[in-house]
Amino acid sequence: MNSNSPIGLILGSGWGGIRQDLQNAKEDSFEKIFGRRTSVVGHAGKAIFGSLFGKKLVILSGRFHTYEAYTSAEAVRTVRFLHEKKVKKIIITSASGALNPKYQVGDLVILHDMITIFCQSPLTGSQFQNLSQPFSQKLIEAAEKSSFEAGIPSQKGVYIYVKGPHYETFSDKMALRFLGADVVGMSTVPEVIMANHLGMEVLGLSMVTNLAFVKHDHKEVLKTMAYKKEKLGLFFKRLIQII
Repeated sequence: MNSNSPIGLILGSGWGGIRQDLQNAKEDSFEKIFGRRTSVVGHAGKAIFGSLFGKKLVILSGRFHTYEAYTSAEAVRTVRFLHEKKVKKIIITSASGALNPKYQVGDLVILHDMITIFCQSPLTGSQFQNLSQPFSQKLIEAAEKSSFEAGIPSQKGVYIYVKGPHYETFSDKMALRFLGADVVGMSTVPEVIMANHLGMEVLGLSMVTNLAFVKHDHKEVLKTMAYKKEKLGLFFKRLIQII
């Protein structure tokens, strides 16, 4: 990998704290870049360009979701944009609900696999893509080390995509857990598929914001993320240093 290539980040609900640490930061709105705004609370809808520890970063604070009436191909315009900016390593983050009963609110889940069967592929025609290892083992190890040093409890887990915007019923969650998923969310999977297709090295991170069989809402998601903001900032600083 070219060490001069910028690192790309897609920040999900509540993950925007890293912006404060950037040097020489410049911003553009999603509306200016993509011609569309984000419609979800907790998504700033901005592209931030800057540096940290001498490394260039391109941060997309927010994303497009298929539940906003975008197709998967439209939702991954963010990934295509980062690829156009010469990003080789991409960090894709999200908030998610726990399916694994061992997980606790506030756990950082470092993704080692994902379940795609409910996701319309962003690829078309004969764009066949190997997904036998969708996430970089080197980046997984760096994230594990960084979470330990930042004092954030972490798990390695499997993410499953659902379209939403409604949250899952208890029976849905039981079925998804039976399929082998540890966490569930409404993003990430289309982006990871496209990032792999474009030859990018991918790290997937998801913060558990609610327990497996507990009623919840989006306000609780944002509240949990705000509580973890300081430690997530420490985590990202260490992660950017070592990748």
